Amino acid sequence: MTCSFIIPSYNSAHTIARCLDSIYSLSLNECEFEIVFIDDCSTDNTCDIVAAYQTKHTNLILLKQPKNNRQGAARNRGVKIANGEYICFVDSDDAVREGVVEAIHTAKEMKTDLTAFHYGNANEQGVIIEEKEKLCFAKGQIFSGIDMQNTHPYWCSAPWGYIYSKHFLSESDYPFAEGVLYEDSDFVAAHLYYAKRMAYSHEIGYIAYYREGSTTHSNNYKNTADYFLLGVRMLTLYTTIQKEQKSLHCKTADGIQAFADSVLDGAINNITYSLKRLFKLRNMKEIKSFYKRIDSYVNRRVLYNDKRLYKFPKHWSQLAFISIRYKCLSIVLNTCLAFIYRAYCKLKH
Repeated sequence: MTCSFIIPSYNSAHTIARCLDSIYSLSLNECEFEIVFIDDCSTDNTCDIVAAYQTKHTNLILLKQPKNNRQGAARNRGVKIANGEYICFVDSDDAVREGVVEAIHTAKEMKTDLTAFHYGNANEQGVIIEEKEKLCFAKGQIFSGIDMQNTHPYWCSAPWGYIYSKHFLSESDYPFAEGVLYEDSDFVAAHLYYAKRMAYSHEIGYIAYYREGSTTHSNNYKNTADYFLLGVRMLTLYTTIQKEQKSLHCKTADGIQAFADSVLDGAINNITYSLKRLFKLRNMKEIKSFYKRIDSYVNRRVLYNDKRLYKFPKHWSQLAFISIRYKCLSIVLNTCLAFIYRAYCKLKH
């Protein structure tokens, strides 16, 4: 089987038909692909709609999560059971276009680790409100993920912007974070770092729908803490890159160092943004919940089962005390510390 489309979902009854229809309208024979749909304990009739599609299509797999653990856990499960040689992640409220087929064929023909493809953003009415500027890479050109990041640093940081070799995902062994929002930026950055063979398909292959009031855009303690946790994971990836280059007993190449710096920038931006959002929370209860969530995911080691991710300060209560008692000072202090750390890392090299 050539490709597995992996769709995580929670309460997507109003959008899932559009998503599934877009996949089944592609110029692929149904024997060439499968759809792995993972429901994350929906409380609406999402599963009933998907089950109805199963009566018409034999290549649709419906899995139900035992507990709600967000998109990262659903995607990880989907990757494990996928039969396709290549993986395409699709969000349940988005849609694919024919360009994704060209990207799949490109991946297979050129034996890539990752294949990027063109995409656009649409409003809820389906009108494309933004189409990304096309990448500079020519058709048939092979490049590394580091080359791509350094050339186009603001290209797609979402997992649905690429076709992944399943073998490459297994070899890189960097899963999605589970139980949190914003589980994907470090996942994409890590796979760009490890990808040696990439190609680019210029045809538009994906439409991301923007929804006002989405949980990812609201300001609450969970979202705020999860921005912080993403920054922590990005910081860990930065440290990993530095250590791997050091273990090779050679100077870090300029391209790799530039890539590492962009990862560090991402870490700083997310941590700083999180702390700024912290002071916009509605009450003391939410502020305390913010730190409790950070404690539960970092100190108790439930974010990943990976020792690389837990070399962080454990006394988060000290930061909480400063933040709660001296809010304005804390914003300045933590922003300064972030940039001091960045300057320190640059001076070391």
